[in-house]
Amino acid sequence: MTDNNLLSDDPIFSCHYFSIKKKLSLRYGIAQSSRKPAKGLVLLLHGRSEFIEKYNGVAKYLQNQGLTIVSPDWRGQGLSSRELENRCKGHINRFDDYVDDLEALYSKVIESQGLPVYILAHSMGGHIALRFMERHSLKIKKAVLVSPMIDITLPAMMKPVSKLLSKKLSTTPFAQKYTPGSKDYSVQNARFKGNNLCHDPKAYWILHNEIAKNSDLAIGGITWGWLNAAFESIKILKQDAVIDKITTPILMISAQKDSIVSTKAQEKLSKKLPDCTFLSIKGAFHELLFEDVKIKRKLWDAINGFLDV
Repeated sequence: MTDNNLLSDDPIFSCHYFSIKKKLSLRYGIAQSSRKPAKGLVLLLHGRSEFIEKYNGVAKYLQNQGLTIVSPDWRGQGLSSRELENRCKGHINRFDDYVDDLEALYSKVIESQGLPVYILAHSMGGHIALRFMERHSLKIKKAVLVSPMIDITLPAMMKPVSKLLSKKLSTTPFAQKYTPGSKDYSVQNARFKGNNLCHDPKAYWILHNEIAKNSDLAIGGITWGWLNAAFESIKILKQDAVIDKITTPILMISAQKDSIVSTKAQEKLSKKLPDCTFLSIKGAFHELLFEDVKIKRKLWDAINGFLDV
């Protein structure tokens, strides 16, 4: 692995759309393996506020390993349909909508490929992957969850208040209002120095550079509705009856210095899952796939060893 082979901004995906509920459309990208026949298919699931183009470099690396990649833009972000008039608002009514969309993608696109299916998921994508595998564990051969959103990191005093308030507001017009501190996207707010996402400056700017090419990719902060939906789905993932159904072999990789999602919740869940290996990478921030070279080498050594394809 070279220093920059996961940071390509060259277009890798062929992008398409299909209709989902409420007359919305879901965008997905497919990148065929550079080797024939392909050894498998990776369902690449990104996090909140991200989009297909950010992962061109990751997809290219997987392509060269003999894998086909399929990656969706979640509803409400990327170039998939957005339900609110202000397209910058990160909003969802329930996380089950994300899972339903993933089921639709599987049946419309992935199943017909006829390949063993693996998951590589980051942050919110990891959360949705777990919810999907609770329904369809047998459809996924192995899953790698990188910094998965098992719980959200909030100050101890703030979390119960946030849960209560978001629940109450989610049934009112305030559901579509920004939470305090959330606002529309602006590149003026982006600063590499002091950021809590990654240590690699080139990787940090990939998202912003892609938005500069197409402003429709931009998304801002979250709404009260999104926050309540997240808390409700987090609660579901804590249920033993749900956890026991997730039988897919999983590699869960945690970033030691993650300040976005809870590393304690990750480790706790990893011990309850039927078949899960847990790895914490020292010194890493939340975006492990976009970290510095030293961290990425540890990450990909673990991923390649686990997938073994």
